Amino acid sequence: MNKEKNMVNKVYSIEEITDPGDLEKIKEIWDSLASQQGIYMPFLCFSWFKIWFSHFLRDHRLLILLLCREGEILAIAPFMITGERHKGVRVRKIELIGNVYSPIRYFILGSADEKEKEKNLSYIFTFLRERYRGWTILDLNAIPEEDNCFNTLKLAVEKAHLEHSESFCFGDWYLNDIEGSGEEYFLRVPKRITKDISYNQRRLQRMGNYEFRLISNQEIDRYMDFYYEVYSKSWQKEERIGPTFHRDLAKMAGEKGWLRLGFLFCENAPIASQLWISCNGTAFIMKTVYDQDYKKYSPGKVLTAEMMKYVIDIDKVKVVDYLHGDESYKEDWAPKRRERKRLLAFNNNLRGRYIGFFSKKIEPTFNRYKYLRKMKEIMRRLAGFDGRLG
Repeated sequence: MNKEKNMVNKVYSIEEITDPGDLEKIKEIWDSLASQQGIYMPFLCFSWFKIWFSHFLRDHRLLILLLCREGEILAIAPFMITGERHKGVRVRKIELIGNVYSPIRYFILGSADEKEKEKNLSYIFTFLRERYRGWTILDLNAIPEEDNCFNTLKLAVEKAHLEHSESFCFGDWYLNDIEGSGEEYFLRVPKRITKDISYNQRRLQRMGNYEFRLISNQEIDRYMDFYYEVYSKSWQKEERIGPTFHRDLAKMAGEKGWLRLGFLFCENAPIASQLWISCNGTAFIMKTVYDQDYKKYSPGKVLTAEMMKYVIDIDKVKVVDYLHGDESYKEDWAPKRRERKRLLAFNNNLRGRYIGFFSKKIEPTFNRYKYLRKMKEIMRRLAGFDGRLG
C-alpha cells in the first residue's frame, strides 16, 4: 500500500509491513525505540519478535504499522491478523503479536512522554478505524498496568472513538526497590522459607556433592540439553507448540548478555533449572523446572535462593519479576502484585457492533448471576464452542 494513501494528516503518515522478510530493514530503528522506552526491553526488542515469528506466526498474517513524521519512525505497532470464533461469530481480529509465551505485549513507542504516546497511539487506532475496515475486533492483550501503560492505551482508544471493553488477564508478582545484599534480602523472606532452604541444603549435602551453576553465555546448547532433561522429569505439561522456543530465547539472551540460566546439580546430575533474563536492573523469571524425584528436597526453593543472591549481589538488580501467574508460592519471594489487562476494541461494522454489544451488555449480566453463568457454559458446550474462544 503506498504512502500517500496512508496519510494520517499533513505531517503524520502510516506505513505497513506485511512481509516478515521486510522487517530486517527496520531492525536498527526498532531496537533504538525499544531501548529508549526502558520498560520490558527483552520483550519489545527486534530479536524477541524474530524468534516469536519463527515459532508461532504460522498462518497468521503480519501487520506491522509504522507511524512516521516527515519520514522519521516515531512508533511501531506490532500487529497480526487472525481469524477465529468469538461469542459464536466468525471474526477477523487484529491483535498485538504474542501468545502464552509473551509476558507482556505492547507498542514500541520510544522515549515519548505520556501525552505524545497517547497521541501517537490514537493516530494508529484512528487509521485502523478509518482506513483499515475489514477487521472486527482489536485485541490488546497482556498489557502492563504499571508506568501508565494501560491507561495511556485506553485513553488513545477512546480518543479514536472506538467502542471497547476491558478485562483482567493475569497477575504478576514482583519485588522492587531492592537495596543491600542478597543476605539482607533473605532477612525479609518468611522464616519458614529460609528454614526449609537450610534444612534441604543440609540433606542434599549428605546425599553427596551438590552444586549451583549459572550459565550466561557459554555452552548454551549443552546446558539447554540439561534444562530439557530436567523439564522432561518435572510437573510441567509437555509443550506441544514451540518446544525449542526457550532454547532460541536462551541463545538470544546469551548473545546480549542477559541470560541467567541456573542449575542445581546433585552428584553431577541436574535436578532443577531456572531460566532468568537480567536486563536494565530487572531480573525476569521466565521458566522454573525441577526433577519430581527430588521433590522432597525442595530443589526449586534451593535454586531460587541461589538465583536471587546472584542477581542481587552480582547483577545489582532493583527489581525481580515473576512475570506470569498467581501461584501462591511467588508471594513468599516477591510480595507485590500487579495486573496485566486486556482491552478489546470493536469496529463500527455489523459484526463489530454485535460483539461489542454482547461483551459490554449481555455478558456482564450473565456473569453477574451464577445460574446464568451456568446456562452460558451449557449453551457453549451444546454449540460445540471451545471455551477459550469467548
